[in-house]
Amino acid sequence: MRILYLILISFIFSFCAAFSKEALFDLPIEFQNDLNCEVSKFCKKYIDDIDIENFIQNEIKNDYVVVSLDECIDITLKNNFDIDLKNHDYKSSKYEYQNALSKFLPVLNTTSYIANYSGQILVGGVLRDAFHETALSINFKAEHRLFDGGQQIFEAKAKKYFERSKKNAYNYSISQSLYYCVKYYYEMLLAKISIEIYLKNLIERNAQLSLAQNLENSGFGTKFDVIRAKNETAQAKLSLLKALTDFRLSQTRLANLMGIKVETALMPFENDIKPLNLVLETQKIEDFYDLAINNREDLKELKNLISYEKQVKNTYVTEFMPKPLVDFQQQFQGTLSTSIKPNYILAGYLYWEPGKNCFMGTITKIKAQKEKIMAKKLEYEIKLRNLKEGIVNSYTQYLFNIKKMDVTKTRLEYSLESVKLAMLRFNNGKGILLDVIEAQSEVTQARVENVSAIIKYNISQADLLFNSGTITRDIIISNYKP
Repeated sequence: MRILYLILISFIFSFCAAFSKEALFDLPIEFQNDLNCEVSKFCKKYIDDIDIENFIQNEIKNDYVVVSLDECIDITLKNNFDIDLKNHDYKSSKYEYQNALSKFLPVLNTTSYIANYSGQILVGGVLRDAFHETALSINFKAEHRLFDGGQQIFEAKAKKYFERSKKNAYNYSISQSLYYCVKYYYEMLLAKISIEIYLKNLIERNAQLSLAQNLENSGFGTKFDVIRAKNETAQAKLSLLKALTDFRLSQTRLANLMGIKVETALMPFENDIKPLNLVLETQKIEDFYDLAINNREDLKELKNLISYEKQVKNTYVTEFMPKPLVDFQQQFQGTLSTSIKPNYILAGYLYWEPGKNCFMGTITKIKAQKEKIMAKKLEYEIKLRNLKEGIVNSYTQYLFNIKKMDVTKTRLEYSLESVKLAMLRFNNGKGILLDVIEAQSEVTQARVENVSAIIKYNISQADLLFNSGTITRDIIISNYKP
């Protein structure tokens, strides 16, 4: 018993020294000086006292801003640059449509002139001397092209469909931003939780390394145990570094999406993860197909662009049509010395050009436009096929993650039980240190996989909503309960 006590005291001293020198991150002085408790309680004390947010802040060297998912969504909808860009495109198309409608109105204009005549003038064969007169003329004109052979009608229809396509693009950018906001937020939360898990794992690995070294020095351990413990410690450091890197990158992605400064260090509000319930379990993959065809804004955008190209083709056809014109003028003419009298002109004109450049100019434009229409239709079919593929993928991931959550939860329970048994066997002299190290490594991996399964489950549901065109802020927020 005395030998074990000496080993324990020696382990604590060497553990603190090894941790302060070899550990990847600096630990508080209280942890290094606390020598009055057993090793397991000693590790547990520090692990329980970990402030993961301050730890991340110290490692990233940047002040953080705590945010929740609903706050991120609201800021994204307000500041996202892609949404703002699509909104300006939509507003521009509205004015273009209004401009096309304005062409149905008549053209109104007025002209006037005043002229001063002086000198000599020949009137009826008599040359008048000292002629001086001031002439006045005011002309009001109204002209209407009577739909310009139908061209104005088809141009207005084309602009109407173009406006609708831009509105669809704007709505799609909102749906897309919502989805990526959910995705990036939960990826950041996964990285945060992973950092905490890997940090605790690093503490345990350093403790195991110190124990292995002390056991070897006391003749109760082997060199193999020490080498294995060093390898596990190095792997723990790498895992923690990777989680920190993933966290910083996820911060940047989310900040950029939210339209705030890209270097802003965001911090998820939660320290744990809960499954979202965004999709009904009774919904089948065919239901998502039907929802997508009726609700996906990018599909509607392509449909409206096809209609737009058809109307452009119709405007080219109108080049074969005669173009009537009605012209009405009212003039007031006279001189200063006499009265000003009105006169009226009402005229009708008919202009006909059988196509541009002897038919060929118009015919080639129509053929080229038909090819554009065919290309847009093929683009729609490709979009539809890719959409169906996306629904299959997200639906498969959704079902897989449901099962994976149960499996990883069970594995975590077994792993925790395995650690208890390995420690019990080791303390009673019936097990080896390698068994304890392997069991604790399994617990770390099981924890990460369990958290990852829950987060991927949430993301796959958001993916399904996005692919089916039904994702909205209200659906996400109503199911978000941190």
